[in-house]
Amino acid sequence: MLRPDGFVFAAGISRFNSLVDGLVHGYLFDPDSRQFVAQDLATGPLRNPAEHPGWFTSAYFHHPDLVETEARRAGPHEIEVLGNQGITSSSFAQIAEDWEDPAHRENTLEAIRVTESEPSLSGLSAHMLLVARHA
Repeated sequence: MLRPDGFVFAAGISRFNSLVDGLVHGYLFDPDSRQFVAQDLATGPLRNPAEHPGWFTSAYFHHPDLVETEARRAGPHEIEVLGNQGITSSSFAQIAEDWEDPAHRENTLEAIRVTESEPSLSGLSAHMLLVARHA
């Protein structure tokens, strides 16, 4: 239930997150991991019944195009989907290392600003934020 001019904020995980994570951390060299990622990409529900260390837990991963579609069914009139980390999702270790340098931090934040609302890149962000307002 949402009052007029009320806001909804919802977070989701990109369906492409396990693919990007698998490339960055080398999990895609494991045939079981490739199958795990293929299932995720095809359907969204992600299962890790063996609780393989390093692999993601069981969860639902959203396709970026469907986040807005799902929200529209609920009725908000103004909807924006943002990629929280933009294209920086796969480089957290390097970002953490460089974060104390103000120039590196500002360059990283600018890269996030430029890419977070670009629909063609939203799936590269590990997490998405839906912002909706009911007019």
